[in-house]
Amino acid sequence: MKFTYLGTSSVEGFPAVFCNCKNCAAARRLGGVNIRTRTQALVNEDLLIDLPADTLHHFLQCGIEGHKIKYLFVTHSHKDHCYPQELGCHRHPCAKEMEQPVLRVFGSHGAAELMAPFATETVEVTELKPFDVVDLEEYRVTALPARHMGENEGALMYLIDDGEKKVLYAHDTGYFLDEVFDYLKGNGIVLDMVSYDCAYGDKFVADTGGHMGIENITRVRARLLEIGAVNEKTIHVLNHFSHGINPLQSRLEKLVRGQGFCVAHDGRVIEL
Repeated sequence: MKFTYLGTSSVEGFPAVFCNCKNCAAARRLGGVNIRTRTQALVNEDLLIDLPADTLHHFLQCGIEGHKIKYLFVTHSHKDHCYPQELGCHRHPCAKEMEQPVLRVFGSHGAAELMAPFATETVEVTELKPFDVVDLEEYRVTALPARHMGENEGALMYLIDDGEKKVLYAHDTGYFLDEVFDYLKGNGIVLDMVSYDCAYGDKFVADTGGHMGIENITRVRARLLEIGAVNEKTIHVLNHFSHGINPLQSRLEKLVRGQGFCVAHDGRVIEL
């Protein structure tokens, strides 16, 4: 499995759109891996996770051929994850000669509501509930409940299995719900990679919040290890950073040095 981080920031980006704090000023000056756009990821060439307004930029920067994408899984309806107007471009005359003429779109209750008006003969929209399983030709994707936005949204994390590797994409969420740990343990799932929401970095956040920091993540990883859902071979990646924590790449890497975490950046590819 090839896993590509297309964007790695929270809603405001880094540097943030209108911000001139010292963190954002440093990111503008340094550039490169310190520039973070809204969170999005790609599995191989055909499964896209989330649809922010930065999607076109991501495709151009990373050489992504959008006409090859078969599946889109949206975690929730916040605008940095769900910009449904982009789906209006998946049809004639905006898109021609697509290798995959129909895009199958799946999302949380809130996201599906936003995307439903854009369903056409080339865009199929399906709402997912926690623990729904989608069997596709190349993947099995399981929707797991995220601690984010409340019950009406139905925010989701995604467990993606390509038959050889299993990845848990956990954005946006606070400390994992007990139901998630129970599901992983009860089904004997061993993860090859976990991508953790790290919006709060080294700042404190309560477990009941909608995002995590390094301290919460460290305890999530410990519990995953305790139930056998991860092992010494599992890759642990931090992602989805707010500009308020000063997410310069070198600073984040220094914060977790020796702790067994990778730090995502825009364009980072992980081969599993």
